[in-house]
Amino acid sequence: MTESVKQFVSFTQYDIPPLKSGDYTITATQTLNQGTPDSFVARKRFAVPGSRFKLNGDDILSVLPAPLANGEFAGVMPMVALKRTSLPWQRTSVKSEETAPWLAILVFMGGDHPTLNTNGTAVDVFPQGVTVTVDNSSLTGQGTMPAGYVSHPDMNPLEYGQTPTDPCSFIDIPADMFSKVCPSATDLPYLAHIRTTDTYDTTDNEETSISCAIVLANRWPRPNAEHPDVNAQAFLVSLENMGDLLPGDDGTPSPNLPGDAIVRLICYRAWKFAANDMAERFKDLCEALNHGQNGPGGLTTLRLPADTPEPADVSTALTNQAAGRLTDADADVLVRNGLCLGYTALDHHLREAGTTVSWYRGPLVPYAITPVAYDVAPCSDALLRYDPQTGLFDATYAQAWQLGQLLALHSPSFSVALYHWKQSLQKGVAAQEEMALIQQKLGDGSLLPSFFARRATRLDQLPPVPSDIADWVARLKLLKGVPFSSLVPDEAMLPVESLRFFHLDMNWIAALVDGAFSIGRAGVDGAQRDVNALAETHSAAQMSARRQRKNQHPHLAARVAAAANAEFEVVTGFLLRSQLVSGWPLLRIKGFADTEGLTDLTPLRFERLSNDVLLCLFEGEVKMITIHEPPAQLHCGVEWDGQQYTTTLRDLTDQADLGQQLDGGTIAVAVRPDGQTLQVADTARLIQSHLKTGFGQNIDPFTSAEFAVEMVQGAVKVEFKVQ
Repeated sequence: MTESVKQFVSFTQYDIPPLKSGDYTITATQTLNQGTPDSFVARKRFAVPGSRFKLNGDDILSVLPAPLANGEFAGVMPMVALKRTSLPWQRTSVKSEETAPWLAILVFMGGDHPTLNTNGTAVDVFPQGVTVTVDNSSLTGQGTMPAGYVSHPDMNPLEYGQTPTDPCSFIDIPADMFSKVCPSATDLPYLAHIRTTDTYDTTDNEETSISCAIVLANRWPRPNAEHPDVNAQAFLVSLENMGDLLPGDDGTPSPNLPGDAIVRLICYRAWKFAANDMAERFKDLCEALNHGQNGPGGLTTLRLPADTPEPADVSTALTNQAAGRLTDADADVLVRNGLCLGYTALDHHLREAGTTVSWYRGPLVPYAITPVAYDVAPCSDALLRYDPQTGLFDATYAQAWQLGQLLALHSPSFSVALYHWKQSLQKGVAAQEEMALIQQKLGDGSLLPSFFARRATRLDQLPPVPSDIADWVARLKLLKGVPFSSLVPDEAMLPVESLRFFHLDMNWIAALVDGAFSIGRAGVDGAQRDVNALAETHSAAQMSARRQRKNQHPHLAARVAAAANAEFEVVTGFLLRSQLVSGWPLLRIKGFADTEGLTDLTPLRFERLSNDVLLCLFEGEVKMITIHEPPAQLHCGVEWDGQQYTTTLRDLTDQADLGQQLDGGTIAVAVRPDGQTLQVADTARLIQSHLKTGFGQNIDPFTSAEFAVEMVQGAVKVEFKVQ
């Protein structure tokens, strides 16, 4: 089921840094009223560094459409979300307009796109023979750009910290094509803005809100009945100091740009996508989850794909096995039954140097498992279980115990802290026993009562669980640091474009924590001493586990505080492996305890385990989840009505309906002669005028923030209900 959803996001025009990137000089002059000289001057040079030839690795949060995506992208304005909100205004493109970003997205269709050169250096954007210097440095280089090429002017000398050999990627565009696709100087200020939204329903975050800079393209693929598959390529480029070379609003070339020139632009990101009738948009990807070769597969749990045997067949197979007349069909039934219970068969290397095959099931199981009283295990072998149904060992809990021990040994800080705490506990217990013996010998305690009474009180409390130990165990309870192969031992359990629900096996977690706690444990006495300490650690870790996620809704944070250190009764969740995770890193998810979405569950962990795999854990049994298109990544675009491109206006004044579409507010946007490049500034003026004349909304000034609100498309929510 899909439906529209209201989401809250604020739009801001810009985030211009107090000082843009470059070299500066501070001059201080002091004038005296006596003697000569009566004036003194001091100068101090400094540099504000900033990206120029290459962006930082984590600057780009996401691009839209996603790389190599196939879908109905006609009318969609490609966009880039940037982590640093001031980045689009860090440099200057149009000298007379400080709100114009220096970054832009150029979109090319079909085979007319330029070739990206990824092996260049800084000297490749300077004319051949020109000496490239560096401010306040003796470094020099020689430009290599051929004659007839035009690139970023006024970049020589380079800024402090830059070198002529800095890596640089670039594209070369014929002048007429550059003018056709590039935004004008008046368009640019509308093509970048800031979006701020909360992080309550996103992946785990230290902050409760996040801001990112959005750069929009001014072109889109258009619907073409004769050629329904349109290949497109987008480039995030620099327009630094290019203001005088930009085209007019309608795409007419600048008089400053020679008609036969080749324009060379520094490029930071390039990606391809295809506009067709395939289903790789947000809603389509959600609805295509779990589709196999035979169509929709419905919601399912985390297990190997196998036909579920009938209960009667399982009962018959068990009876035949007990009677010693197990058939091949019975064996097949029992194996399929094990697979449906979440098990898989893995190679098992025995301690006697032999090998066999044993059952293994991770902590993410397809059904609820009742927690049982757990006894401290002296070693992993103590948790091996023999399965008489199949004649195989069940190494599930033994592997969990061993894994916990290995993870603890891999963490020096935890293992050392645990060892010291256990030592202090042993010393405390010894002192208590000594005190009890002294009191027994003293009888009524009349000898030195002030000393011994005070000492007995001081020894009454053993050292509490250190916070670093509780926090480490809390993370372990939430499977942080557990290898993915232990969670999903077979890839067939989580195929591409799949959503798999599970229950968390708390017995597996108990074995995992016990294994970690076994460091420094020796013999039966050591195991007995660990019983109480392990119980205290579990209790302390419970409160920490609930507080691991910082970006909780306020009402959920209150719920977490009320739960304190109570044990988890039920923990459920899901694994999502999809382009949704890679294409929308700010994906929003909510879990509910009912299929009507009335009672929300407390999220314990939302984390991307890889580029396309997301793990979600909830306290309680999840009956429904909703996946929301993230507000910070909502795309902007136009609609094609068969004759022209249009957009539906949104309310910008009524706080109750702020951002909601206005009835009868559909207007045609202004496009260049090619029919797929937006005349951004003209469209902004049309929107501003129509809001005033048609709806009495006098928006002045009308900035990139208002423009983005008007052009943004509606968010989508997809529900998945567990039957």
